[in-house]
Amino acid sequence: MRRSRQKPMVSLPDNTDCCCKGTISAPAVELPLTQTIPFGSTAWRISMNRRQVVESANAALKGSFVDCGRGFFRVFGRVKISVLLGFTVAAYNLDRIRSFRANQEELVSAPKRQPKRRQGTWAQAGERHLKTLSTKKATGPPS
Repeated sequence: MRRSRQKPMVSLPDNTDCCCKGTISAPAVELPLTQTIPFGSTAWRISMNRRQVVESANAALKGSFVDCGRGFFRVFGRVKISVLLGFTVAAYNLDRIRSFRANQEELVSAPKRQPKRRQGTWAQAGERHLKTLSTKKATGPPS
C-alpha cells in the first residue's frame, strides 16, 4: 500500500486494462486458505474475548486508570521509562484484583434471590394451585 496509487495492485495480462467490474467474493471452500479462524466460530469468539480484555487494559492505561500519554513519565531513557511503566502496570493489576475481590465478597454477602424460573411441570403447578385454593376459607363471592 505504500507504492504509488498509479501502480496496479495485481499484475494483469498484456491485452487487458482492468481485472473485473465489481466486487470479487470468495466461496466458503477457500476461507480456510485465507482466514485461520472462521468468523463466528467458538474459537473466533474465544480469540476476540482475549483481545477485548487486552484492549480494555490498554484503554485504562491511556485514560481511565492513568494517562500514559506523552509526558506522563518525566525521566529520560528507555530503561527508566520501562521500569516506571512496569510499576504502573503492576498497580493496575492490583486495582483489578481488589475490584474482583470486592465483587466476589458482595456476591457472597448478598441475600439469595428466589429463582425466577418455575420448577416442575404445568400439571404440578396446577395441583399446587388447587391445594392453595382448597386450604383457603370461602367467605363470600370473589371481589
